[in-house]
Amino acid sequence: MVIRLKNATIESIEDTETKRLKVVKVIAKEEGARVSLELPEVLCSTMNPRDEVTVIIDSKPIARGNNAKLYAEGKVFRIRDEKGVEVTGTVGGLRMTLDLSSPTAAQRKTFDHDKFLIAIV
Repeated sequence: MVIRLKNATIESIEDTETKRLKVVKVIAKEEGARVSLELPEVLCSTMNPRDEVTVIIDSKPIARGNNAKLYAEGKVFRIRDEKGVEVTGTVGGLRMTLDLSSPTAAQRKTFDHDKFLIAIV
């Protein structure tokens, strides 16, 4: 029940209206996925646009989480299941959005629980 976005690329790291807060946008073309994550400026210091990363989202602890650029627990807020899946959640009280164009049944089940873990490696 894991979502693994290999060969994903950090598309951009943008400022927000809130001071010291950034929006990190990650895209994985092969999987048809896009992740948008608000983070404090400090947590973005190890990431750069065009960096190749792996994004792992699971409902259970992630083995490689300790070695990740970011490892956090999030809470599912809303799931829209239409032509794909759009999950809106929070990570540390900040907004996270995940769009999957053609998710598998196992990927959908990742968000059956209220909580999830995310790692950017």
